[in-house]
Amino acid sequence: MALIDLDKIIVRRTILGIRCPVCGGNLLVSEEKSVISKLTRIISLGTVRPEDYACETCKKRYILL
Repeated sequence: MALIDLDKIIVRRTILGIRCPVCGGNLLVSEEKSVISKLTRIISLGTVRPEDYACETCKKRYILL
């Protein structure tokens, strides 16, 4: 029987159904906001809320409007 160290398990929210078009990896919600997403939010006066995502394997960044 295997032992699991629960302190080392990291749970991240993944987007179901959306994969990275380059490598096919999972897209994770990114804490860092890009300049383009900040500008989009300011120009649209808050009506458009872009979300930033990063691929788990190849580390590419994507913006979902």
